[in-house]
Amino acid sequence: MMENPVRVILVDDDTLLGNMASKELTADGYKVHFQNSLTGINHIIEEFKPSILVLDVEIGEEDGINCAREILKTYPSLPILFISSHIDTGSVTRGVGTGGVGYIRKPFDMEELKVFIDRFAHPVKDYLVIPLGHNYSLQIKTRELLYQTNPEKRLSPHEFDALLLLAQNKDNPVSYEKLSEKVWGKKYSETEASMNNLISKLRKLLAKDPDIQILTLKNEGHKLVC
Repeated sequence: MMENPVRVILVDDDTLLGNMASKELTADGYKVHFQNSLTGINHIIEEFKPSILVLDVEIGEEDGINCAREILKTYPSLPILFISSHIDTGSVTRGVGTGGVGYIRKPFDMEELKVFIDRFAHPVKDYLVIPLGHNYSLQIKTRELLYQTNPEKRLSPHEFDALLLLAQNKDNPVSYEKLSEKVWGKKYSETEASMNNLISKLRKLLAKDPDIQILTLKNEGHKLVC
């Protein structure tokens, strides 16, 4: 057994293939969690702390690539390796463009799978940190805003909820209504002044990095640009 085993989450709706791959990886010293659906995947990632996620592109009726896009919003440092029986250019381009580190054909050769896993797996770490530009990052568990890995401030619940929502939708506008509902649980008409004050606070907190901006888009909402 490896001293610090590579931790692999394998998600594939082909139970036979998944069990076979899990058994062989485990025999070679990898620590494997296998499941045949995406149910509870964020909780599994948080608890298992994988070195890599091996993800089927078609999981029942679900699109693994679209799911990966959402997973990477919360765990941006997690390597995702796609597996699929479809290797047309469009699918491969979409998978890698989403943030996948690789894309291999099913049924795969186990040695090929291991090569990809060993190439892209990260050391076990806490993925609950969202980078904000080059200097800032947001620690999910502690609500801390970090500047160059040093704690800058422990955010208030409202500051944290707003910045997390903006970060998860980086470079895309978040509507006033959605932000208001997420942070205060109220309609925007009731929180307009509070939101303006909150956005002003967040801008000041991020002021050390001129490449980070929180834009106000008239009639649309706010957008975090890094």
